Amino acid sequence: MKKRLLKMGLSIALVSALSFMTACGGNSSNQPQGETSAPTEKTGETPTDPMAKYDPPIELTTIRSVSNIKFDEGESIDKNAVYDAYEKDLGIKIKNSWVSDKYSEKLKISIASNNIPDFFRVSASELQELQEADMIADVTDIFDKYATPKTKEWFNLDGGRQLSTATFDNRLMAFPATDNPYNSSSYLWIRKDWLEKLGLPKPQTMQDVIKIAEEFTKQDPSGTGKTYAFALNSDYINGGAYDLQGFFNGYHAYPGIWVKDSSGKLMFGTIMPEMKQALKQLQDMYKAGMIDPEFAVKDQDKENELVVAGKIGIAYGAFWQSIWPLQSAAVQNGKLAQDWEAYPIVSIDDNPAKTATGIGVDSYFVVSKKAKHPEAVMKIINKWIEIQTSSRDDNKVYMFGKSEVDKSALLWKINPTVFFAQDENLPAGKLLPKAIEAKDPSLLGTNPEINLRYKRVQQYLAGDLNMWNEWAISKPGGSFAIMNQYDQEKRYQVDEFYGTLTPAMLEMKGILGEKTKETFTKIIMNKVSVDEFDKFVEEWKKLGGEQMTKEANEWYETVKK
Repeated sequence: MKKRLLKMGLSIALVSALSFMTACGGNSSNQPQGETSAPTEKTGETPTDPMAKYDPPIELTTIRSVSNIKFDEGESIDKNAVYDAYEKDLGIKIKNSWVSDKYSEKLKISIASNNIPDFFRVSASELQELQEADMIADVTDIFDKYATPKTKEWFNLDGGRQLSTATFDNRLMAFPATDNPYNSSSYLWIRKDWLEKLGLPKPQTMQDVIKIAEEFTKQDPSGTGKTYAFALNSDYINGGAYDLQGFFNGYHAYPGIWVKDSSGKLMFGTIMPEMKQALKQLQDMYKAGMIDPEFAVKDQDKENELVVAGKIGIAYGAFWQSIWPLQSAAVQNGKLAQDWEAYPIVSIDDNPAKTATGIGVDSYFVVSKKAKHPEAVMKIINKWIEIQTSSRDDNKVYMFGKSEVDKSALLWKINPTVFFAQDENLPAGKLLPKAIEAKDPSLLGTNPEINLRYKRVQQYLAGDLNMWNEWAISKPGGSFAIMNQYDQEKRYQVDEFYGTLTPAMLEMKGILGEKTKETFTKIIMNKVSVDEFDKFVEEWKKLGGEQMTKEANEWYETVKK
């Protein structure tokens, strides 16, 4: 699962501004925003209008990591219609200081040499490092003065919880890359065509899942001679695709997040007693041939080769797993080759399984202390929020590039700052299934993202198999509907710790993470007895886990109600 590394406390000014917005209510995030163009102002006098255009234009530098963007012909991450639109609308020229597919490694060098751009994305630990080195700007006043009402409402939808993760000594030091915490929830993806072929019911319990896995392995519905039940990659603890988060959650174990124990104190989910039973079951399934014996050395792409080849029928993962990596397996040679279906995670006993979620933030946008126009970053963020909350045609270039037509090219990733709504996709899980069943898009409201998803579903129903992934997400019974079901049934296990990394966490998190992976992998692969888990718990505590727990609870005492 993505790590949630957080900080408590907000400045009085920030709280006041956000409280004001909450009291006033603002506009619904689904309602179009009015025209925001403003008279241009000279750069000698910094524009105070949150959306005022700089004239002449100013330049902001940033750094980028590019993945799976299908650029329009003649364009690149350095020169494209999206960057041109920011200059046209805001008078801000965006220049990439560097672009690398090894972003983290190169960023470390930039930080060490004190050679950072005007603004850029960082992890929580990098944010803390930059703050301690006094290299980034305090953006508290910038947020108060330059964030639009819509932007303040956007960041405060959760009551300021995510904003607090970027706060040090009551000062906002970064803009959290907001997201819906529920987007990290887990789903059980199964080959529905195999269930039907073997006459197996959809899973209702963990025992059902184990039975399905046994039948898939024994009966070899792929006809390849060797079928494994579970897709599993080497990073199976951290969640996302082909992981075990949902499986562990089915045993009421929550690795990677902090939960309350029976006494009301925080404990780390990785060392919960329930983990042992889950690991024992995985070991038994590994011995029975239900798990790829080479999973420990395969990343998600490598494991996906088995899925594409039709040798795997069960895969725990996120709601978006149909987009990647399952799309490449489901649709092959222009035909629907595999029918994958999302199901809610299931429980080993009569208590409903809860899916683990973090705070919803795992990265931040920081502004260099040397930036000449730090407020310009806020303007770029305002623009992104406007794009997400309005249906204005002149904003389509930011999402779809110069053609302004959705080509599933992921051109929205060109935007230098990207934020997702803190309740993103929950409304979709309510509205899309009803609209699809009724064939009535008027039921969707005006949210542009939800309406776009509806159009993609219609494309799939009209025969466009490239949109199978959207169908699997948005259809009645799809992963969005399940996300909403989890919410209605109160089946989210939220990370109880949302403070900044404590000293012990900073020092020991890497070592403890490696120890966890090493021990769990040995247990699953039957290289050691499951009783090794008990020894692991004691070692975890001695290696710094006990001190981490002490510091986590000291923080918890300051915030619990």
